[in-house]
Amino acid sequence: MQEHIPLKLPNFPKAIGQLRHSNQFLKISALASYSFCLLLLGFVFYQATKSPIVLSLAPDGSTYEMVAFPKAENEIAKAINEYIERRYKWDPQTVVKKLEMAEAFILPQGRKAFQMATANVAKFSTEKLVSQRIYPEPAKTKINLERRIISLQGDRITSIQGLRAAGELKLELIFENGPRTVQNPWGIYITKEREE
Repeated sequence: MQEHIPLKLPNFPKAIGQLRHSNQFLKISALASYSFCLLLLGFVFYQATKSPIVLSLAPDGSTYEMVAFPKAENEIAKAINEYIERRYKWDPQTVVKKLEMAEAFILPQGRKAFQMATANVAKFSTEKLVSQRIYPEPAKTKINLERRIISLQGDRITSIQGLRAAGELKLELIFENGPRTVQNPWGIYITKEREE
């Protein structure tokens, strides 16, 4: 004879079954997921409206510092010093090369006139062994931005076949802005020169 043992179902599966039938668990889960999604969406909008953090690094890994724009007078003075170095400081061996380098400060439409004006200088320098150096005085250099005129005063030393002569230099340069190039990163171009 077989004995009958009554089986007792555990309470946990019965409770889960009742919960599934009532859909309460699914409703609470969906509401929690929706709330969490709205919270994340708000966080994304908050992050998107903030200004970005930009780290500018130099090639060596150091950070670049924000500096003020340079003054126009200082940039023009640097360009003019470079022009004077090329145009007015030469010797018989370097006169042609220096005058060609000075053409970077002449606009294309004025280069032909500049070449004609400096061709005699180059020829005279190489034939008579003439060298020239000028030394402008920074205190007597005046830059007029409205009229686009630079006035220079200083000393000129000319050597003709070894004999040196010193004289006073008064130079007025009229300039205009133009495209920046590798040879002329300042974009300052000389349109007219007047010597006294």
